[in-house]
Amino acid sequence: MNSWSFRKISRSLSGVPEKRKTGAMFIVTIFCFFAFSTLALGIVFLSQIHLKLNGLRKNSVLMDYASENGIKDGFHDLVKALGSITSPRVISKDDYERWRESIAKVQLRLVEETLERSFPIVIFKTEEELMWKSQTNCFFESFTEAENFFCVQFRLEIDSEGWLKSLPHRRKSSLESRIDISAGHVPLSFFPLLINKNLDSEEKRHFEKENDVQIIRPSQDHSSAQVSFADEPLIPKEADGLIEKAMNINLFRPQNLPPSKLRLVLGLEESDAPVPDGVYLIQNDLGLGGIYVQGDVKEMVTAIEEDYQVISFRMEKDSWVLKFSPSRSKTLFSSPSGLLSFNLVPLGIVIINGKVESLGGGRVDASGEVRLVQDEEIPSLLSGVNLTLVASEKITITSHLIRQGVTWQDGIPYLKEKAGQLVIFSTGKDLWQDEERDAGIAIGVNAPDGVQVHASLTAQGDGFRIDGKNQDIRLVGSLQTTEYVAQGNRLKIFAQDSADFLNAASLSPETKQPVLFLTCFEILVWKE
Repeated sequence: MNSWSFRKISRSLSGVPEKRKTGAMFIVTIFCFFAFSTLALGIVFLSQIHLKLNGLRKNSVLMDYASENGIKDGFHDLVKALGSITSPRVISKDDYERWRESIAKVQLRLVEETLERSFPIVIFKTEEELMWKSQTNCFFESFTEAENFFCVQFRLEIDSEGWLKSLPHRRKSSLESRIDISAGHVPLSFFPLLINKNLDSEEKRHFEKENDVQIIRPSQDHSSAQVSFADEPLIPKEADGLIEKAMNINLFRPQNLPPSKLRLVLGLEESDAPVPDGVYLIQNDLGLGGIYVQGDVKEMVTAIEEDYQVISFRMEKDSWVLKFSPSRSKTLFSSPSGLLSFNLVPLGIVIINGKVESLGGGRVDASGEVRLVQDEEIPSLLSGVNLTLVASEKITITSHLIRQGVTWQDGIPYLKEKAGQLVIFSTGKDLWQDEERDAGIAIGVNAPDGVQVHASLTAQGDGFRIDGKNQDIRLVGSLQTTEYVAQGNRLKIFAQDSADFLNAASLSPETKQPVLFLTCFEILVWKE
């Protein structure tokens, strides 16, 4: 049987005709085409969304840039105005009185005359597709008036709008700042560094280049002037106001106070004999005044004992110790004649008709003796206590004078509590006779390296000098001086906040002439 016959018989035996499978591949192909087409269209759609979002994001960023440019232009205009003014600027008594009387009526005139700008200040600029507009407005905030000066605080607001030429939408942002302006016989402690000399531009640049002085202001203070130069003498040689406060008396001129009246004020027997050398606690029917010292002080030490501020005086033969506690309202005064106790606290002014050969901080030992400490950085100025030291002759600082409660972080001092202030003033003139004296403030040759002085220093006569070699002085406060003699040493000044200025303004020497002074320019908040 041949093969053809076999296949034929087999098909006939099955009885079921064979069906052909057709169309399955076509359906699979259509499905795949649909799936890939959908995916491709989805990718195209997502790409368009992505491009549109990127475009919106780009436009948003550009509008942010434009709005930010408005803030920067307004801020730079203010900084330019601040940098162009002479601060401090000597003013007449008439101008001072005019401003003081009219500050409540024409509040913005003072800041407009100081900055040489009229508010509102409008700036409009365009650059390619970017456009922006800023408007700076000034608002009166507060007015603080003292006996011989006043301080005005203003709030500055820079409102900015930024947009693109092709879009109607605008982006807004604002910057708030404050500016403090003082006028009158301003406390000298307001000036971080004042050189009491009239120098030309070249001499000013030479001074700043040759002297290694670094001024660190509070973090948000953008006051432009680092070193202030006095066009006219601003540091007085008299301390009449401080003497009057310390002794509870009124003086026309200290030189007109006869020895008999001075002895009466000091609690001595009235006579024409000179006042004996010694330390006197002023006391009368009005309570306790300050401290008066007649003669040279060999060593003066400040210390803290519990909640007492301690001040010791060692002269040629005897020693005196003053302790007072504001929280307890108690004062102890130890002298060669005995111990006095009061349920009052004295005024924190020490008047010395003489020189101080050694001034520094220390501690009270177990025997009750006050000792100078040079090898440790220990607090010796009680927190919240204001002290003013006025001497007719030279004052030499030989150790740290550190305020209680100060901590250092990344090389910056921070105060946790109410600061208080120490003022040291060397006048260069005898307190009771119209005679010149050798004056100035010096960091002694034996002072420890890196000595800390938390004080406002005002030096007449030979000015301020740093003896010794390779010293790094940290002054937390301010310096006003007729001369500055660094001798290759370095000085870093940590300027105080304006609130600290006002806290102790009544116990600080004041400018000899009325001035207009930019106290502070501080950034508050940036809003978008």
